[in-house]
Amino acid sequence: MSKQERGNDAQTSQTRRSFLRRTGLAVGTMPAILATQGTSQAAIQTTYTIRDDTPDETDVYITDTQNSGSTAVVVGGIHGNEPAGYEAAEDIKTWSIDQGTLITIPQANPVAIQRGTYSNNNGNLNRKFPPGEEPTTPLARATWGVIASYDPDVVLNLHSSKGIYNEDVGPDGTGQAIYPTTASGAAQDAVSTKEYMNQYHLDDSLPNYYRFKRGNLIDGDRPLLIHKVDADLNQPGFIVETTRYGTDLQTRTAWELNIVRHLLRRFGIHRTYEN
Repeated sequence: MSKQERGNDAQTSQTRRSFLRRTGLAVGTMPAILATQGTSQAAIQTTYTIRDDTPDETDVYITDTQNSGSTAVVVGGIHGNEPAGYEAAEDIKTWSIDQGTLITIPQANPVAIQRGTYSNNNGNLNRKFPPGEEPTTPLARATWGVIASYDPDVVLNLHSSKGIYNEDVGPDGTGQAIYPTTASGAAQDAVSTKEYMNQYHLDDSLPNYYRFKRGNLIDGDRPLLIHKVDADLNQPGFIVETTRYGTDLQTRTAWELNIVRHLLRRFGIHRTYEN
């Protein structure tokens, strides 16, 4: 997809989102609890809570630059034993950006995060998003409600794996790969990002099997969050997987931050830095 086509799509999406917000549908039953001046001169940051007064209670962070552009959603912490995802998302929620809107759910599964476990009392949260159907748990429904209400142009879900995708070292796993949806342009975005990571953010001392890859296409055939993005929204989405095999948390978190930064740039959203 060309930059002009992406720009046209972003403008169309911006119009749809403006309509949703004017009619009160964008936030639905999710009340804003904080509104302050944002991290850039024109930006506005808001924060609200979903699943209030339950063990699932967690916050959603929005940075709206008030400049037209893409809308991106970043989700971390669906699995509580994958800290790189939620550590990266906690950083991303504070980012200043130059245009568009950035929505971040840093700790999507607070019970699992608190316990350091893969699942919560309702099982694996990332298996509760059947395409074409209502999510199957209250937390999954609340999470999907946030994502769908903002009519995003791209959704990123941050994970880590015990092993490495398509390698014969270590345990079986899906790490060191970026998995795109079937939406136009997503596969090339994943290829561009993995090439960027391998050139600029992979330590030369690491064996070649740590090089990032483009994972298999996410085609909406499983009840996972990004599969639902593909099937129900028909938008670019990405599962980001780093590996816990032979790596430390700081390294994995840095990888995920750089992957997100590069993918957002592909959608015209650039992180900016204050003086």
